[in-house]
Amino acid sequence: MREFAKHGFAGARVERIVSRADVSPRSLYYHFGSKRGLYDAVRERLSAQHFEDFVRGVTDEPLVDRLLANIDVAMTPRWQAWARLLMWEALDGGAGSAPYPEGTVPGDLLAIRAAQERGEIDPDLDPHVLTLSFIAITFWPTMFPQSTKRLTEGMPKDELLAARKELLRALVRALGTDAAVELPAAVASGGEQPG
Repeated sequence: MREFAKHGFAGARVERIVSRADVSPRSLYYHFGSKRGLYDAVRERLSAQHFEDFVRGVTDEPLVDRLLANIDVAMTPRWQAWARLLMWEALDGGAGSAPYPEGTVPGDLLAIRAAQERGEIDPDLDPHVLTLSFIAITFWPTMFPQSTKRLTEGMPKDELLAARKELLRALVRALGTDAAVELPAAVASGGEQPG
């Protein structure tokens, strides 16, 4: 997985893979048939793990708890490697496959629909757009660390993590009422003008 996450499919080298795994090229080709076969096996395993992590208990827990847990999961090395693998797929033109098993619904979308049914958030809001928004808050810093550093003016990772979690809490609270969103100080506008 590391080789594909670091270099993408096109840049991954079988020589580095077999060296790191301490297996012979013949063994790799015997078990997987090709580099593509290995990649597909790795991707399938990761996709299943990703799906399990993000679907377990999805409709039972409060939405805010689920979204906060997603941020914690997204901070783990395994999920950071998964995010990089997905980025490489998009760059290599293989963006047609979803990061979850075919025929399934993303766990976050299920969680948002369930929260709407429970009255936690406004049922008139589009759950697909909400899902996209929450995924962006969760994964943007992992997938675009340079941009994140620039946007947050170099905010230390632990402060950024705390700010993202507080933003999620504020958004979920605000989405459940007719009140205006009160952003936490760490993410409220500093009066800067677009330029």
